[in-house]
Amino acid sequence: MNLRFRLAFLFSISVFIILLVSSFSIHFLNEDFREKEFNKRLLNEVYQTEEIYKKRDVLDKALIHSLDENALNSLQNQFIFVYDSMFNLLYSSPKSKIPNLPSFHFSKAKKNKYSFYVLGKREGILLYSKNISEHFIAVSAIDLYGRRKSDNLRLLLIASVLGGLLLSALLVFVYVSQALKPLNDLRRQIENINETNLKHRLTIKGNNEVVKIGKQFNAMLDRIEQAFEQRKSFVQHASHELRTPLANMLAQTEAAIGKTLSPADYNKVLLSLKEDQQNLIDLINSLLALSQYQKMPSLDELFSIRLDELLFQTTDFINQVYPQAIITVDFETVPENEDMLLIQGNEILIKSALQNLIKNAIQYSDNQKVKISISIHETFTQLVFENNGKQINEVEQSKLFIPFFRGENSIYKKGYGLGLSIVQRIIVLHKGTISYKAKSNDVNCFTVTFPRERKAKKIPH
Repeated sequence: MNLRFRLAFLFSISVFIILLVSSFSIHFLNEDFREKEFNKRLLNEVYQTEEIYKKRDVLDKALIHSLDENALNSLQNQFIFVYDSMFNLLYSSPKSKIPNLPSFHFSKAKKNKYSFYVLGKREGILLYSKNISEHFIAVSAIDLYGRRKSDNLRLLLIASVLGGLLLSALLVFVYVSQALKPLNDLRRQIENINETNLKHRLTIKGNNEVVKIGKQFNAMLDRIEQAFEQRKSFVQHASHELRTPLANMLAQTEAAIGKTLSPADYNKVLLSLKEDQQNLIDLINSLLALSQYQKMPSLDELFSIRLDELLFQTTDFINQVYPQAIITVDFETVPENEDMLLIQGNEILIKSALQNLIKNAIQYSDNQKVKISISIHETFTQLVFENNGKQINEVEQSKLFIPFFRGENSIYKKGYGLGLSIVQRIIVLHKGTISYKAKSNDVNCFTVTFPRERKAKKIPH
């Protein structure tokens, strides 16, 4: 069952339940009113009968004739019965069927003056009286006209419920079809979108919920298109970067096979092949690391880490690799408490991100000097990496963290354009941020923030 029929069905069932409850309420209230009105008439008749009966001290022919006339000329199919104090029948109206009244009605009438009863379609009242002598008078009749009206009302209510159900189903189906028309238009447009025409966008008009859905869908298409383009670019760049060292290795191997070389020349070729192989291994390791971090939704284990200590350890390691580099670490704000320098995360991953940032700053520096500033804030700790070198223009800044992207300042630099992508993913995994800013006097500035508010385990030693 599609959405249109399901909505029409559910709304029609709701209308049916409302009509059904309303009809039962009307019928119940009408039946209660009819019963009360008929009971008033029975009460009036039984009092009239009592007035007739108390005019005689014995049940003679004249009294019986008066009672018979009252029974025949009053309510429809009215029966009158007179009982003595021992519940023995003294009188019954002509052609009447003596009722089998339960004894509790007599007890109730004796206590409350009268008692109403129902026997089949016949409704009656039993009156207790002490006039002249202790006796009971029962008057019963059939509310023929009242019941006809109730039956007629019942048929009208049934017809109204069924007619209302059919009419509501028809109207709801029409209304739902009109209400879902914009969704059907969106569906037809969505069906025409596939991987070959991701640039196509939904045409939406108005300002309702469907339009909001369409806008969100278009925004999703923007993200999907961007992801496809990045994936396409990633594959192209990865293929190119992998093909280059492999082509060099193949060319050197073919050249060596086609010539008779001296041991020194063979050694030179092998060293060159080794260098290409090492470059290939470094590239593959970077690709694997980037793929691993991109698929990692979050970190399972978080530990408390002293960011300043980790930074000093990293700078010591970098100084061993780049002994000519000058790396300075300064505190912009001195923390009052050492615990303010604690962040939560994975030590190995954060150290890898810091190493990449410092190496990147050294490689793209004019004087191999790197300045690192630490500042403490209320909810986060901030690191700023600065170096002097050729700056990145605004167009390239938007692509800075895309895998394999390399700006104009990296034309003569060795690398694959994967380092910053890996750094960004590691920092995002730690709920942090990274950004680039070109400052005055050819100063490049990378700003990294790590949150401090989350609780974590102490790092094991």
